[in-house]
Amino acid sequence: MKKIGLILLCLIVIVLGLYISLVNSSKKSLTAMEYEEVNMSKVADGIYFGEVDTGLVYVKVSVTVKESKIINIQIVKHKNGLGSKAESIITEMLQQNSYKVDAVSGATLSSEAIKSAVSKALKNGYGN
Repeated sequence: MKKIGLILLCLIVIVLGLYISLVNSSKKSLTAMEYEEVNMSKVADGIYFGEVDTGLVYVKVSVTVKESKIINIQIVKHKNGLGSKAESIITEMLQQNSYKVDAVSGATLSSEAIKSAVSKALKNGYGN
């Protein structure tokens, strides 16, 4: 019986260690996230791609711009673990015509990755 308790305790310690490692990695990824400063009047009409890879989250987006307005954002690829609900952020970005919107609660890392990818896509549209 003592062996089972010891094994169970070891498993709990391992799982807790993995969780703490994941949380720390997420915090580092959020701190390192890059966002492009974008002036929508400088973004030419067209379709532009942006991508972000934090290690925990990978996202590639396609952003369509017409007359300085974001008219469509598509998630081309999103490896996210439990962050798929972050994709709902697209609606707000379209309404605000900006990637500078609040993150989706409970999916912060994926939300920020999507926002960063959109900012990079828009920056790719400068002067095209």
